[in-house]
Amino acid sequence: MHNFEIVSLLHDLRPWLVGRPWLRPRHKAAALLHRLDAIADQLGTPSHPAIAAARARLEGAPVLRIDEDEAHVEETPQGVWVRGWIWVERQALLSCDATQEAKLRSALAQIPQQRRAIYLAHCVEGLTYSAIAAKLDLDVTEVQRELAAALLALSIALDEA
Repeated sequence: MHNFEIVSLLHDLRPWLVGRPWLRPRHKAAALLHRLDAIADQLGTPSHPAIAAARARLEGAPVLRIDEDEAHVEETPQGVWVRGWIWVERQALLSCDATQEAKLRSALAQIPQQRRAIYLAHCVEGLTYSAIAAKLDLDVTEVQRELAAALLALSIALDEA
């Protein structure tokens, strides 16, 4: 077992141990927690080897970052996921938003009028299915079906390249 696994285990055991009836006297719980912290400090907190490998891979990449204190990984049979950050410029977000908005407006204009009215009533006005049904003189199930069809059409339109 690696040190990082032992330290992680000690941290995971902490809340479980403190809540146990056999540790009711506070001085016992405090003493045990102090010992757990001392052991964890002695072991240090070396990171998972995958974190070092990921940092080496990202060295010099200006848009990727792994925090200095990163210690969490997710192991899978195929490898290890290491949490990191990806830089996205504001301009990229703005152009993406503008493109998505244009696609949404175009797709909304193409769906049937009743379907569009139901979508706008629910998603923009915040009306419930029953309020929309009463407003448009429809069954609630018909409102749900039309809204689902509108959402599907808009989703397909937004996913198109």
